[in-house]
Amino acid sequence: ARLQLFEAICLPTVLQQTAWGNFLWIIRTDPDLHVDIRRELVEMLNERGALTTKRNDTDGTGERALTYVIGSNDNYIVANSTTVNPQIRPFDIHDMFSNMLSKPDKIFAGNVEHVKSTLDGLSSEAKDVVLWTRLDADDGLSVDFLKYIQDQMIRYFVPDKAKDVVIANKDKKEDEEEEDKADFRAGDSEDEENDAVTSEQVDNEGGEENDDESKTVKSPPYSPPHWMYWCGGQNIDWFLTDPIHDPTHDTGVVYPVLHESVCVTPGITVSIRGDIAPALVPRLDHDKIVSYLDEAGGKACNRTGVQDDDEVPDDGSCFQMIHGWTHAVRSRTPTSAGMMGVNPDENQLKMVLHNKGIKKIMWREMHKHFLLKDDDLRKTNSYFAKHVYDIAEENARGQCTNGHSCKTSSKDRLQHYVDLRGEADGGEDVVDGIIIRPS
Repeated sequence: ARLQLFEAICLPTVLQQTAWGNFLWIIRTDPDLHVDIRRELVEMLNERGALTTKRNDTDGTGERALTYVIGSNDNYIVANSTTVNPQIRPFDIHDMFSNMLSKPDKIFAGNVEHVKSTLDGLSSEAKDVVLWTRLDADDGLSVDFLKYIQDQMIRYFVPDKAKDVVIANKDKKEDEEEEDKADFRAGDSEDEENDAVTSEQVDNEGGEENDDESKTVKSPPYSPPHWMYWCGGQNIDWFLTDPIHDPTHDTGVVYPVLHESVCVTPGITVSIRGDIAPALVPRLDHDKIVSYLDEAGGKACNRTGVQDDDEVPDDGSCFQMIHGWTHAVRSRTPTSAGMMGVNPDENQLKMVLHNKGIKKIMWREMHKHFLLKDDDLRKTNSYFAKHVYDIAEENARGQCTNGHSCKTSSKDRLQHYVDLRGEADGGEDVVDGIIIRPS
């Protein structure tokens, strides 16, 4: 089931990133994943040209790895989880590749020589910055997301190169998405006025004068951070079905997610300079990133001053919350380890109720900015409708095993599906936890 979601949602949004070829994709699977599923995954990647590319060398015969598939439950970008192997060092790319080399039989795609050459090419210099971006196998990213993150990394960590690169990319995005952002901007009813929030321009050269006194306001000299977080709070949730509010759901249904103070999981990115010990980077749960780093300020990552030469506001902290555009799509199905939000919540229902056209806008974004195909979503939806009980039972068996979630609430929700399987007889059916009775 997760392979089906991976093929329909995750894979196309990664392969069509505008930054494709300028990042390395590490796909972790259970070390004991059934050999047939593993083979299907690797073949799927190989058929789409996702595994390797030609090196930029003189004879053109060499190859460079684009994607590795490894059997490992060690999560190097995980937050504060009790399931983390205490022997690994999160955010430490040298440690990750060294561990890969120590278990060559668990490198399912990407040969050992490629891993060695990648490890040899890593630097521990300040000018080299590693970006770790989190993406679960059933979620997807806007195809411009990684390019945006890379541009922002240049802005903060290599400030002398930032202005021209980032503003050019930002202008292009604004031209393409202005209409979508205006419609998506937020949860107000159709007859209410939506006011865009703009950043105020501040002149720091001469300061401000008034009748009482004259002051010169100077920012401290800019010093790049040792590390930094990025995350977004605006995404699309894709559900299998909603027969109550959307009877035509063959391609699934979409609902908006808007958060101001909570990061959604897909796209959480941590950047760290090559000369900084990874242990200095705090490991934060997705719902703690904003509150923790807001309070900590720039001193937490040893940065001073602000980068105010860009249209994206800089508040001087150690994280940037992405606003104004939809950066991710999350699939909400019974494959979810945490089993949170597998049906639309009250806030999402209210938002759609007060914005009648918002679903059309979101579907346009699914097609335009995530490049997802209706046929793939329809196929996935049909697969889940036929196998929902088995999927839930398999998820329940995986709870609390090594490297996986262990929440009482998750087990209770999965048990609900198992119970429904026994109750839904006499021609009844269950789709996404909802009993569908014949008319």
